[in-house]
Amino acid sequence: MNMLQRLVRIAADPSGILTYGLRRLPGISLETRVALDLYDRPAYAYGIYHAARQAKALGIRELSLVEFGVARGAGLLAMERIAADVHRETGVEFRIFGFDMGEGLPSPRDYRDLPYIYRGGFYRMDKAALLPHLRRGELVLGDVRDTVPPFVRAGRLPPIGFISFDLDYYSSTVDALAILSGGDALYLPRAFCYFDDVIFEVGLHCDYTGELLAIREFNEREPRKKLALPNGFWLTRIRAAEWNHQLYVCHRFDHPLYNAFITPEAEHTVASVARQKRTWRRPARGPLHPNTASVRLSNNGNSAVGRSPARNGSAGTAPKPQERRHRAGTMR
Repeated sequence: MNMLQRLVRIAADPSGILTYGLRRLPGISLETRVALDLYDRPAYAYGIYHAARQAKALGIRELSLVEFGVARGAGLLAMERIAADVHRETGVEFRIFGFDMGEGLPSPRDYRDLPYIYRGGFYRMDKAALLPHLRRGELVLGDVRDTVPPFVRAGRLPPIGFISFDLDYYSSTVDALAILSGGDALYLPRAFCYFDDVIFEVGLHCDYTGELLAIREFNEREPRKKLALPNGFWLTRIRAAEWNHQLYVCHRFDHPLYNAFITPEAEHTVASVARQKRTWRRPARGPLHPNTASVRLSNNGNSAVGRSPARNGSAGTAPKPQERRHRAGTMR
């Protein structure tokens, strides 16, 4: 991205500057930091925080967090920092595991591994430089095809609440998804799963290659477990972002705690439900963008329009999905 493109991007979405400034302000609560994407890995922050809230509501005191694709370690270190903040807020303990080849990407197996954008040896780990900085994270080195099955079989872990998949390839992601093959006791009933390599302009990702194909095949062969995007998730965010379309939830429908009621009773009052209905946002005409102005419904059903023009709709009308333009995925 050249300088002109950066300036236009800032002008189109000035909230990024506000976020940059807010990250440096002390005294902001954890809930607000997660809501405003003030962590450098907002998907990690959301997934870990809400996994901890789910665990606490279910009486679970400790969770496991997993990252596939450690590389230089930026994500694993961010996971440690976020977990420390969430522990202070919720009291939930964490064990953190990072899976990596240790030698960079293997060679692509076939077209499904997207060899037109990846090569063997990319994202090599510098273990000697990373280890002194790790406080709680545990490295599991080797091909995930060999390391994941015994990790799951051992089963001596707190329930897994959040997993980041950043292995780039279809084949490696298929092997890593074996992390979800254990018994129900090894997971939250709804574990958060972040997939890094599903949005990348140059990659031209689709349902027939890469991580998206691995997700689709998982859902086809697992009748009682499904990886699913939370419907309309981006509409619930104060500032829509690319990661809103990368965070999945692994639903385990037969989990003994899946049907346990965990929503605070206050969320079901008439006033609360009415307030939630007023906060969904209708995108302005044209491609969806994080800077899209919001439309909030008032008590009488009329719409109040934000910064830029939007087509008014009647109360209760669901927003129509639109295409959106994404920038390149997060680089390690």
